[in-house]
Amino acid sequence: MELFVVCVDFPLYYRAFAWYKLVKVWASLRSDDCMGLQPCHLKSIAGGIEFLLERTKTSGPGRRVRWLKGYVSSKASITKNGWLATGLLIWQGEGFAFDRDYFLPEPNVDFSGCRAKPSDWSSTSARSRALFRELRQVKFDGSTWDWDGVLPLVLHPQALLFWTDHSERNVLTSVAAFLNVSKADRDFLGRWSPDGSDDYLRTSRQMVHKVQELVAQGIRDSFVPGGLDLEDSLGDNGLYEYLLSKSLNEGTARECVKGFTVRRSDTPSDGEGFGPGLVEPVLGEVRSKIDLELEENLVSKVEETARTEAANSLAPLYFVSFTRKRKFARLHLINGCPLVPGVSVAAFEYLCTVDELPWNDFCKKCWPRGFDASEGAADEILARAGLVPECKESSSSSGSSSTEEPS
Repeated sequence: MELFVVCVDFPLYYRAFAWYKLVKVWASLRSDDCMGLQPCHLKSIAGGIEFLLERTKTSGPGRRVRWLKGYVSSKASITKNGWLATGLLIWQGEGFAFDRDYFLPEPNVDFSGCRAKPSDWSSTSARSRALFRELRQVKFDGSTWDWDGVLPLVLHPQALLFWTDHSERNVLTSVAAFLNVSKADRDFLGRWSPDGSDDYLRTSRQMVHKVQELVAQGIRDSFVPGGLDLEDSLGDNGLYEYLLSKSLNEGTARECVKGFTVRRSDTPSDGEGFGPGLVEPVLGEVRSKIDLELEENLVSKVEETARTEAANSLAPLYFVSFTRKRKFARLHLINGCPLVPGVSVAAFEYLCTVDELPWNDFCKKCWPRGFDASEGAADEILARAGLVPECKESSSSSGSSSTEEPS
């Protein structure tokens, strides 16, 4: 997500939103805490940023503590790409830095700026899923971090529903505990200095920066040969079991979890010379490596084809949108419906078949001539989703002739 903040290829609002998500993680913020974070109280200081929280569970008007201070260190970064300063410039720039008593506003039409309207919980959650859908897989070559091509980070839509905005507050504390950071130091996270004395404020800022920097360094060290492998030690937090519970097969679920693993590639070390006696052995190694790479590429293509077929076999074709408290459910097509799950629809479930979940009605824009669950209609849906080369001619003709407008 740090790469997303500094990447100019994405809309400005989503880059600012990714920054907001990262600050929530590094500062151990609740979503409700951000409602009391005003942009005018967000500023750059030596070594990071500082902000004031007006309305939290322990502060606000009429409480003993009126304001709480929070901090994020400039060293709280895995990629060291300056995401904190870049995002701060966006939020303090044109289209974002207007006066308001909340932090996160709604985006404008083209996501180049904001509207003077606060983003509610359901819209923010839907936007989080839309952001995750735009993220790509990451690689690390020993010195720099970059996108691993254009491979999406989330390989299956069901994985978008696994995380909630509540989980961000506990990330830093959990990783710090795993890295053996003392509880006394961890207790400063998310507490934001309720004591107003100058000595306490300085101590609090120093301790928060210390823990953030220790966690960032610990994560970076885990990708160095010989370091503690946090990816392997912390696991997938139950993502694999969750995907299996959503009727994905083991291969598809395993590939989806693997997509969140950083691909590591070693860079050649400096100062390695080639003496006369080393030329032939090196050439021999090069030839063997070329043969090995050709073989690996062939195997990789076969495996990729198999993975694609397996994924397509369980690729969801439908989604069900729910009203508040899930009292009414409407069936939609993923390809063809103007509503986008996670963007224009907050509460939804993906379906591979129409009978996986009960629903009350179907979308009239997806099925303008009435709902048709026949085999020919299924072929047409697969064609629209790009999962079969083309739709059978009989399917379109039978669908148009046999389906009547519902009364």
